[in-house]
Amino acid sequence: MQNNEPLISIIIPVFNAQKYIEETILSVIGQTYRNWELIVVDDCSKDDSVIIVQRMMVSDSRIQLIESEENFGGPAKPRNMGMQVSNGQYIAFLDNDDVWVKDKLERQINCFLLNDNIDIVHTRAYTINNQGVETGVFNNQRVFNILKILFKEKYVLFFSNNVNINTVLMKSTVNKKFREDKNVVTIEDWMFWLDNKLNEKNFFLMKDELAYYRISEYSLSSKSGNKIYKKTYYMYALYLIEMKISTPLYTALFVKNTINLIVGKLKNLSGN
Repeated sequence: MQNNEPLISIIIPVFNAQKYIEETILSVIGQTYRNWELIVVDDCSKDDSVIIVQRMMVSDSRIQLIESEENFGGPAKPRNMGMQVSNGQYIAFLDNDDVWVKDKLERQINCFLLNDNIDIVHTRAYTINNQGVETGVFNNQRVFNILKILFKEKYVLFFSNNVNINTVLMKSTVNKKFREDKNVVTIEDWMFWLDNKLNEKNFFLMKDELAYYRISEYSLSSKSGNKIYKKTYYMYALYLIEMKISTPLYTALFVKNTINLIVGKLKNLSGN
């Protein structure tokens, strides 16, 4: 390790992740970039997640564990707890069942060195199933380029979350607080990007797949789409109250999500 290599703080929120957490941590240990600290924040797991992490801590002193005293029910507070004790010049996030390509951090650090004006670097990702088999590419960029033509780039993120948190590396100088409102659990990362976007932070997408995103029926993000629409609707209301973007844009967003909510209700009633 070179003394001039910046320290990266990696934060993994954990809840009942005994099936995958070792694989996730091994993907961090196996990074070609070596100057990192890993902060695992357990949200009152009821399985052997903590035991597995403690065992891995014995063989790698860069790993530390924080155990929450009460369950929050989502990753926002654990991520905030991790950031509060982080020491890195850069911060990365990783969910407890996802994994990284081995040179992910190295390539992103090099990206920062070549682009001093950016604050947050994110990438594309592969998808994997519960068995770890690659199933495709996580396509959260599909509407991004079209929307950039129609709206200012600052507002594009309000229509769709095109930033996969598991791929992010960001400067520690960005907003270091996820919103802990339980009404936005599962979309708190989206709000985090929006807050930073509205604070004029610069995002950069590396068009490489540098992570593996696990699609699991048990994950929070895989729950009912109609619930997500309700949470998104609530999110728009919060921003409207805070007067952060123009009323015409909010009108369009409210109409869009009202339609989504109605369609979701109809599908539920029809059993589809």
